[in-house]
Amino acid sequence: MTQADARTDTERAEARAPEDLVPAWLAVLVLLLLLAVVGVAGYAIRARLTDTRPQSAADIALRNAQANVDAHPADPQARLDLGFAKQQAGKYAEAIAEYDAVLAKDPGNAAALYNKGMALFQLKDSKQAEEVLWKLLKAEPTHALAAKALGEYYAGKHQYRSLVVAVKPAADARPDMADLQYLMGLAYENLDHKDWATVRYREALKYVPDMPEARAGLERLGVKP
Repeated sequence: MTQADARTDTERAEARAPEDLVPAWLAVLVLLLLLAVVGVAGYAIRARLTDTRPQSAADIALRNAQANVDAHPADPQARLDLGFAKQQAGKYAEAIAEYDAVLAKDPGNAAALYNKGMALFQLKDSKQAEEVLWKLLKAEPTHALAAKALGEYYAGKHQYRSLVVAVKPAADARPDMADLQYLMGLAYENLDHKDWATVRYREALKYVPDMPEARAGLERLGVKP
């Protein structure tokens, strides 16, 4: 190879060098991405080894409620709060055990009876749930939430006379509760009391004007809202 040929090869290499070399900024970016991937992988491995998971609001509430019971085991309110926390976490049988502990000391505790009834519904024990909620309604006939729960239960079973007995005291006492007025309208409609049903559906719409169920009830009856 002559000196001229050598210079020519060198010149060609130098001409290609800017295209073949990786820019400095790109090299830094690749390095940062590699470090990030390694960091994420390391976190995932640590999480898998230690089984650390973010705690939900329900988990935190349950932990705090349990700590309160541990500190005040004789406090019925602490037991009630723990039962509710367990119920919110889907631990219905454990929640019922807490409510029973409250009811053992205070058989008429309305919150414990209502929550127990709803937990029993979640466990598909409808018969016992019905009995518990009726115990509450016999003591407090205008308990709106218990009346609503039983009303919806009887509506689902098409037991409209039972619905009226369960819901009417609370519906009369709380005309502002559209759900109760609707349930009464539904019961009266199916018991062939068109005028009474109309009044109840309109009462529901008075407080919740866009309630579709009440509007549908009036349409079935052929009357205007």
